[in-house]
Amino acid sequence: MAALTLPLIIYLPEYYAHRLGLNLSIVGLIFTVVRLADLLFDPFAGNLMDRTRTRFGRFRPWLLLGGPLVMLGAWVLFMADEGVGPLYLSLGLVLAYAGYSIVILAQMGMGAAITPDYRERSRVFAWWQIFNTLGLILVMLMPILFAERISDDSSFTVRTMGWFVLGAVPVTIGVTLFYVREEKAPPLAHAAKLRDYTGLFTLGSARLILTTQLLLGLGLGISASVFLFFFTMLKKVPFEYVGLQFVGFYLVSIVAAPGWSMLANRIGKHRALMVGSVGFAAYMVLMTAMPPGNLWYFGGMAILGGAAACAADMLPRSIMADVSDEDQLVSGQDRTGLLFALLTVTHKFGQALSIGIVYFALDLIGFRPGSADNSTAALSGVTILYGFVPMCLYLLAGLTARMMRLTPQRHAEIRSEIEARRAIDSRS
Repeated sequence: MAALTLPLIIYLPEYYAHRLGLNLSIVGLIFTVVRLADLLFDPFAGNLMDRTRTRFGRFRPWLLLGGPLVMLGAWVLFMADEGVGPLYLSLGLVLAYAGYSIVILAQMGMGAAITPDYRERSRVFAWWQIFNTLGLILVMLMPILFAERISDDSSFTVRTMGWFVLGAVPVTIGVTLFYVREEKAPPLAHAAKLRDYTGLFTLGSARLILTTQLLLGLGLGISASVFLFFFTMLKKVPFEYVGLQFVGFYLVSIVAAPGWSMLANRIGKHRALMVGSVGFAAYMVLMTAMPPGNLWYFGGMAILGGAAACAADMLPRSIMADVSDEDQLVSGQDRTGLLFALLTVTHKFGQALSIGIVYFALDLIGFRPGSADNSTAALSGVTILYGFVPMCLYLLAGLTARMMRLTPQRHAEIRSEIEARRAIDSRS
């Protein structure tokens, strides 16, 4: 599923604006509007998952629904021909994002339900991160493997990525359905109402992790939206090798995931997330200092970036699994699906805002994709958007993460209280 995410953020906006000829502001507006509409869908889907009870499990039926939607959306988006318009792009995004939301929420819900233990959850989400990263590596290898065919033709790149997604989705969902077993779900609570959503924000741990996720999503979305422009036009990286850094980025992420899991168990997940966020900020600044055309620098910086990105992607999910226990103790309800929906909504909200803001800003300053006549001010604006704005957001994310108080000791106390309450309920 992760193979869908980077192309949607990095390649498709540029492809529709540059290759297919849609206006920059229109492309940014469509991505923003569809993403914002998707925000309403996630809590709805999460609440339905919390209330799903079937003999096949609580989350498995949702994987069967989401997979085909992702495939249909990927076909529409990645196989587009010249002459398509805004409505076509909008339809493809709606299908892809709806399917992606369903599958990711089901995956995270299953991950949280596998074990209630603080440290075991770190390991579960580390493995989840590793396999997500493998998908990202494989899809980003496409431009490099077909470099001679691609040259400067982004359409072949996009179609190749699309075929990869279409092949990978049924295989990975099938493996999950066959091998992952769900524990019996707790009894149904009442249907979620508005006060359930607002009540989650009264929980300090939930507010802090959601704020951290918003800042991380904004930083990632802003830098990703101008990634191709920054490196191909300002740093003179050949188009077919743009994916080189992502391959290194995510190879490092695979190695780093167990390390972050161990560090999180030693110093606490919130402190480990702070370290990762600060590392991400340092990476952004160092990338703006890259000498033009230096592919060794471009690829080598993947070590720092990949390690930091691993923490930013993996740890918020693991923390939210623990927050769901704290919420269950306070509210008496298991709202895991709803909490993970809010986490993904927050991340998507940051990315939705970033694409719209960035593309509007680029149009405003007179930046023209692929043109050799961009002004110095326009190119400086791209540098600021790529490096310095995300740096500030990542530093704020690290500060927010540091304020969390859900330590391993506190989580153990929460689990003990939940088990004691269940024991009393079972005897009554």
